[in-house]
Amino acid sequence: MVKTLYTSRGAPVPVGRELGKGGEASVYELPSLPDQVAKVYHEAPDNQKQEKLRFMSSAADDELTSYVAWPQGTLHSSQNGPVVGFLMPKVVNKEPIHMFYSPAHRRQAHPKAAWDFLIYVARNIAASFDVVHAHGFAIGDVNQDSFFVGRDSKVSLIDSDSFQIKTARELFKCEVGVALFTPPELQAIASFDQVVRTANHDNFGLALLIFHVLFGGRHPFAGVPQRNGVGDALETDIQHFRYAYARDNKTRGFLPPPRSIPIGIVPTNMEGMFARAFTEVGVRSGRPTAKQWVTELDSLRSNLKKCSASAMHLYPKQISSCPWCELERQGVVYFVDLGATFVNTPSGFVLAQVWGVIQTIPAPSTISAPHPGRFKCIPQPLPDSVSGNSSLVGYRILLLILTGVFIALIPKWWGVAVLTAGVLWWAVGSSGKKAQAVEKRLRAEARRQAKEEYERLLQDLKAETGAEKFNAKKSELSKLRDELQELPSLEKKAVDDLSKTAYERQKHRFLDGCFIDSAVINNVGKARKAALRSFGIETAADVTKARVMQVKGFGANRTRDVLDWKASCERRFVYNPANAVSGADRDAVLHKFRLRRVILEKSLGAGPNELRQLTQHAQSRRATLMPQIEQAAKNYAQTEADLSILN
Repeated sequence: MVKTLYTSRGAPVPVGRELGKGGEASVYELPSLPDQVAKVYHEAPDNQKQEKLRFMSSAADDELTSYVAWPQGTLHSSQNGPVVGFLMPKVVNKEPIHMFYSPAHRRQAHPKAAWDFLIYVARNIAASFDVVHAHGFAIGDVNQDSFFVGRDSKVSLIDSDSFQIKTARELFKCEVGVALFTPPELQAIASFDQVVRTANHDNFGLALLIFHVLFGGRHPFAGVPQRNGVGDALETDIQHFRYAYARDNKTRGFLPPPRSIPIGIVPTNMEGMFARAFTEVGVRSGRPTAKQWVTELDSLRSNLKKCSASAMHLYPKQISSCPWCELERQGVVYFVDLGATFVNTPSGFVLAQVWGVIQTIPAPSTISAPHPGRFKCIPQPLPDSVSGNSSLVGYRILLLILTGVFIALIPKWWGVAVLTAGVLWWAVGSSGKKAQAVEKRLRAEARRQAKEEYERLLQDLKAETGAEKFNAKKSELSKLRDELQELPSLEKKAVDDLSKTAYERQKHRFLDGCFIDSAVINNVGKARKAALRSFGIETAADVTKARVMQVKGFGANRTRDVLDWKASCERRFVYNPANAVSGADRDAVLHKFRLRRVILEKSLGAGPNELRQLTQHAQSRRATLMPQIEQAAKNYAQTEADLSILN
């Protein structure tokens, strides 16, 4: 065990207890330097790594040390000896970032951390990248294990000694990386020894971390496969740009997992930034920079509004309804403070008054649309070339006269004259029939088009000016009224049932503390765990056979491994009858029903205005459509008359 190390100036530094140990080094406390710790390598670094640490120590400034556990001085095994480690700021009162972006971890450890807090965490992550890039360095090995977050949302980035550092004389490369955070263009590379990392490479990992934080720990390249060969390996899906939340996600082969936070929760500009970061565009034209993310996240956080149903529900102002309430209706709870004491306060809502107003609002009146049959139309005359016209009769009379004259002048050629006249008689008649057929087709097509236009406008009139939408809305409000009236009895029953469900609740709470990310499960590594998390499976309480089987890559054998792990957790559970029903249990039930009451009252309170708007819209559309349908009916009647003289 290390007892004493020395600074670059030869000053002794007593070493205290070991705080943590990794594959490459251990971290120790320093009794004489309480604000710093020592990172000491298990084996002495080579000369290049020693030179890198010397440079980093000399480059330390306030900006770097405010976001990064940056080397503040080299440590040596003896005075003037080789570098064996370095001093760095002590990261205190901070936890790994997954404790905040994982819904299950956050609900238990930080239940009061709402979405605005997470947005600020994401903003501070981007700011840490911006500081590193502004100094001309690259992080290289971007991954969630390198970020620690405090209750004040401040971020500390550790493992800075693996960064890619460029000096005036040399480039010290980052030789490591985590596949799940490696950009697509580097996925096929077996070793990073010769790879020069860029800020654009880092910006892929930055966007992924921000996505994790804003979207409940979901991985943007995990989802529901739409074709064979998709979802077999997360690394392969990253390599082929299979971004599950892209607007063209079907062609990429993925849809978002069920009950996931919709990408539309963020502004359109930010949605586009994620698309640039996770698709081919980011490789060709550059991904959003850390500074751009800081700006956009600051803007998002300053444009939030609070849901009336819960103070924990914050979402962008441009969204009309609360997305967190919608997810809760699907059975997914992202934000809830179960530790808060429930206080029932009067809302001022009076159902009888609201329903009385709803009853007084009249439905749109029925309307009689003009019918083509009420219009008397004169058919358009037929063209002269059409058979049956007087011109055809005239041609044939003229033909008879000419034939008679010819026979009178040349009697012996009477047979030829008669034959010629017969052919011409037939030709004139045939020409007339063809012209008639053409005219009939033209008039039939005109009638068809007129009929379609009339029927289309009739359909619009029925859909937009009738009472169908009004009645459907009123029926919906009626169901909400019935549910609100029944709510007190349902609430009382739920409170009474707490003692009956105590065993299952305690068991569920216990299983909800058994986290998959820290468990050892056969055949389930980090990539598979990320896939499970993207489908909302974070703890043993989330595990069911059906839910696991829907995740690509979890066939019968791997699903059985996960179920076996859950069973091992269940065997450790011990029921405590003394804590059958706690105050928190009762408050949780009351809180659930209060939220539902707020939603119902809000919906019913908006009912009268929505019904009035439907009636006003019907009247407005009626004023627009009636002249159009009047003209369409006339046109239809005219085409009917035009065609009738040819039938």
